[in-house]
Order: sequence, then structure tokens, then C-alpha cells
Amino acid sequence: MQIKTIARYFFYCSCLLLAINCVDPFEIQTDEFERSVVIEGTITNQNKTQKILISQTFPLDTVLMSGLSNAQVSVSDSNGSVYSFTEANVGEYTSTSPFAAEAGLTYTLRVETSDGRTYISEDTPVPSTSSIENIYAERDFKDDAEEGMFIYVDSYDPSGESKYYRFEYEETYKIIAPFWNAGDVNVIAGYPNPQFSIVPRSQEEQICYNTIKSNTIIQENTTNFNEDRISKFPVRFINRDNYILTHRYSILIKQYVQSRAAFAYYETLGKLSGSESLFSQLQTGFVEGNIYSEANSDEKVIGFFQVSTVSEERIFFNYDDFFPGERLPDFVSDCPLLSPPVMTEGGISPLLDAVEQDLITYYEDYSPPDNGLIQTEPHGPYYMVYRVCGDCTALGDNTVPDFWVED
Repeated sequence: MQIKTIARYFFYCSCLLLAINCVDPFEIQTDEFERSVVIEGTITNQNKTQKILISQTFPLDTVLMSGLSNAQVSVSDSNGSVYSFTEANVGEYTSTSPFAAEAGLTYTLRVETSDGRTYISEDTPVPSTSSIENIYAERDFKDDAEEGMFIYVDSYDPSGESKYYRFEYEETYKIIAPFWNAGDVNVIAGYPNPQFSIVPRSQEEQICYNTIKSNTIIQENTTNFNEDRISKFPVRFINRDNYILTHRYSILIKQYVQSRAAFAYYETLGKLSGSESLFSQLQTGFVEGNIYSEANSDEKVIGFFQVSTVSEERIFFNYDDFFPGERLPDFVSDCPLLSPPVMTEGGISPLLDAVEQDLITYYEDYSPPDNGLIQTEPHGPYYMVYRVCGDCTALGDNTVPDFWVED
């Protein structure tokens, strides 16, 4: 969960706590809100570089927050080991070496800001482990009206100890520029006498890939089920007209087993974030987590530190796998053919200006309309298209992801 996501949810925390089934609720206190520190971190059982995010909010009427720099951050375990963190980016602290949370131990986060304030979390145990059994995609209707693709998860913990789950995903999709050409316009000379030539493109701009991480709270619990099993849980729905499905699509789903306290915290944030109509009706509020000021028990600290066990799986599919022979989703932009003139009577070069500003890209040489009409408007020597239509790097990265596989 990114810190900006937590902040966004926090700004919605302006209504009374809604009932949370089967979990202990966190109390929301309503009073005058002042500047507060925001700390968010999840340590997992994966041996990797762990991350802690620290920011600072300002009064809600300004709706501002910024990363908090120059803090001293560490995580310690009940065996006495201490893991140090360094600031990788503003407000983002990463462990100096990879480590994994170990079953049977508890972990504590400690943060000291540059002005000497110290914050510490509750001792946090490592929860049980539950593995994803299956993830799969199905074509179906959402609310009997919106057709698209559901991404489902099946999971099971035979020990019955996991119970509280949170899901995140990373979706990656293939982009093919619909008006790509192997050549591109090169500026030989600028003003006052612009000159151009067509040269081979210097990089891959036909096929790209883009990855987007989830930014919503997705949770499920099995406390009311006969067994600790999740069946056909919808983690993601994508409308069939969403262009990210046009070619090849992949999704990586991460399942986090968490504590009841963590589940309740995120459940509260999720419910409040959906209560937009209440934002202007009640006073500003505060959601208490498990991180506290070491010196001032009255100081408001936003955020949560948790330890989770993680299971993850990835799937791929093509649009044709579920919509064979059917209309593809519309591209993200209209792509009219443009032919900006080299010069106008006013001494301006629309072609030069647009090319130098990287607004358009070459599609083909200009040819007169074949409808018998005389072209009266000034035109240039080329048909051009908006960059997004002919250069996929406007939408993604031209490097093939390491995990990517084709059919």
C-alpha cells in the first residue's frame, strides 16, 4: 500500500466508524486536526528489501502532505536482531540489506525524525501462512449490466489460522501503436527555412508494456466460513472496452495474511473512503493505528505497521481468448491523419514546431485525397499522427518485462 494511498484514505476519515463484522473496530476520534506524521510499512516473509514509508500531513483544509526526510528508521525482532533502513527517495526508506520475517518472532518498528521525535509500533507477530491455490479470468457481467473480465482468486489454509486477507495486484499489458511507421521525421534545418527528412526510428516504438499497481483496499476474511477457504474472490474487474485488454494482459496477485487488527484498520479506511457524501457533513476525524509517539501519548500518529506472509501468482491472457473475432476496445485516443505545412504565410512552421515539441510522429508521405476533390487547405509533405498513436513510449516502456511470455 503506497503512502499516498493511505493519505488519500485518511482525508476521507470524516465520519463515524461503521460497523465491522467479526473484527475489533478502531475508534475514530473527531477533534481539531493538526499536522501529523504518517507511517506505513509491511514487513513480509519474503527475503527482499523491505520498505517503510513516512510522510507528514497538514490541516485538512489545505489537503497537503509531503514525504518526511532524514529520519532514522529500524525494525527489530524478538531475537534481538536490528534491521536498519536508509532513505531511498523522499519519505521512502528501504532496508540496507534484504531480510525476511521469521515465524515465531515478533517485530517492532522504530522511527526517529530529524527534530528528535520518536515513534514506535506495537510488537507485531508473524501470522500464519496461506497459499494461493488458483487465479483465473472469466468473462462475465458485473451487476448484470457491465460486461468484462473478472480476475478471481482461490485460497486455502488447512490450519484455519489465517482468516484475514488483503490483496494487491500489478497488472501489465501490451501496447501496440496503431499508426506506427518504421520511419520518423528528422529536422535537418530549423528557422527560417525548415528542412526535413525521413530516417529510421532510433528505438523500439511499436510495441511497449505498461505496469500499474492497485491503489485500493481489497480484503476478505473467512471468520464466518466453515473453513479457512476463499473461493472465487473477485480481485479485479476490467470492462471489456478498456484498451488495456486489447492485446495481451497479465496480472500478478499478491495475497497478504494479516492480523485481525490490521484487517480492522484497513477495513475502516476502505469504508470511509467510500463515504464521500459524508465528507462535508461531519468534523475531521482520526483513525488510530498501532504506532505511537514514545514521548507524547497525546500526539496523533497516522498509519500502521504490520507483518504479513505473502503468496503470489501470475496469469496471462489475450483478448481473443475470451472475445474471439469480436470488436477490439477503442484506442485511448482518436488518431486523425494530420498534414501540418512546412511554412505558413505568417512565417510559422506548424510542422517544425509540432515535431520539436514531440507532439506528432510520422505515419506516411502525403498523397492527395482520392475522392476527386481539390485540396485547398495548406498541407505539408507528410501525414503525421499524434505521438500517442504512432509511438508506444508515450504510453509505456519499450523494454520487455523479465516475466513476460507470449502464447
